Amino acid sequence: MKGRLLFALSSLFCWVSADIRCHSCYKVPVLGCVDRQSCLLERGQKCLTTNVYLGKMWVFSNLRCGTPEEPCREVFNQTSHKLGLTYNTTCCNKDNCNSPAPRPTPAIALVLLTSLAGLGLWLLH
Repeated sequence: MKGRLLFALSSLFCWVSADIRCHSCYKVPVLGCVDRQSCLLERGQKCLTTNVYLGKMWVFSNLRCGTPEEPCREVFNQTSHKLGLTYNTTCCNKDNCNSPAPRPTPAIALVLLTSLAGLGLWLLH
């Protein structure tokens, strides 16, 4: 009886842990995640987040599921000398562990767009 219960619990644990989902999107300043989706993680793979910087300024992030063709490999301060970009990639394997930060509030985007419109009008004057 104990053996059956242990088997049932271990089967349930394997079934639950098999359906790990990751966030999948390109995250850019002001807009947040563009084309936000989720992907089902394949067995043996990990969720990944790649942050791209120009100097110390964050340019964008790529969140996705690792695949057998492109598995997640953690790298820190990998630099592309041609473009001057720095890449940091982190891996994780829990449900939605590569969660994007909350979307920026509309008020911040409105202030930014209004400022840019004002600057444009001033330059045209």
